[in-house]
Amino acid sequence: MDLQIQYLLMLQHFREATNGLFDGFFLGVTMLGELMIPFMITAVIYWGINKRAGQLILFAYGITLYVNVFLKMTACIKRPWLLNPSVKPIESALPAADGYSFPSGHTAGAAAVWGSIAFNWWKNKLIRYCALLIIFAVAFSRNYIGVHTPQDVIVSMVLGIFIILGADALLIQIEKSKNADWIFYASAMILTFLLVAYLQIKCGCQMQSYNPLTDNVNPLAMKHSAYPKITFLAGIFTGWILEKRFVNYRVPDGYSRKKVVWLIAGIAVLYLIMKHLCTLFMLFVPAYVAHSLLAFVCTLFITAIYPLVLKKVFS
Repeated sequence: MDLQIQYLLMLQHFREATNGLFDGFFLGVTMLGELMIPFMITAVIYWGINKRAGQLILFAYGITLYVNVFLKMTACIKRPWLLNPSVKPIESALPAADGYSFPSGHTAGAAAVWGSIAFNWWKNKLIRYCALLIIFAVAFSRNYIGVHTPQDVIVSMVLGIFIILGADALLIQIEKSKNADWIFYASAMILTFLLVAYLQIKCGCQMQSYNPLTDNVNPLAMKHSAYPKITFLAGIFTGWILEKRFVNYRVPDGYSRKKVVWLIAGIAVLYLIMKHLCTLFMLFVPAYVAHSLLAFVCTLFITAIYPLVLKKVFS
């Protein structure tokens, strides 16, 4: 850990020596591992380019969320500045860096989304290298802004590789069997329920010894922040099974103005949902419940609701 802290301090000294010249750039890069941009790119791929490729991205992302939540709540590794007070992250990055550190959620998300894009279009060198560059850039940005150790991002990237390969193999097996989709969906929902139960037990045990005056991470807050990730995962697989069984959307062939217009319209609606629906939910339910509902609605919109609209439009 000392070497990792020294590495972060070296980057910190560089930030200070350059008077934060590159801070804005790397804060922008780290956004490529957040939800908004990758999610919209995934929607465009799923609706208008290659549905199978979009499914792989969503499967990889969903499984990544599951693994990420489990590892964070199991390892309970603190953020770098809590491990060593000498580490001073960029202040504007702190609101999105709450809770435990290991593994890096931003890097894991980037590895799932951009790694799946590289995997699907591996023969296209431009797409492959750009996607891989984004993954490494996001991983480095998490170190540069001081919110993750190298261990956090390296493990996330390695996990991303195995998860993409596993998700692709899983989709192949599901496509071979008539009822494998229902079996997988039932298994995924059972595992999701088990993860929720695990969080309840883990949080209950941690809260018994939690001291708000000395402990920097609130177990209850961590549990609440995990719920939207779990409903996000549940929404991915619920929308997938609904689309597969009842919608059966096929991406329209070729390029047309009509296709572009409807893709832009879908992205605009998705953006409005992601930006404003949670505020409406919070009028009636607690914030963590509102964010959980939003996550489920967003994934359902991408995987099933808007594909149904597009099917009717292009039929």
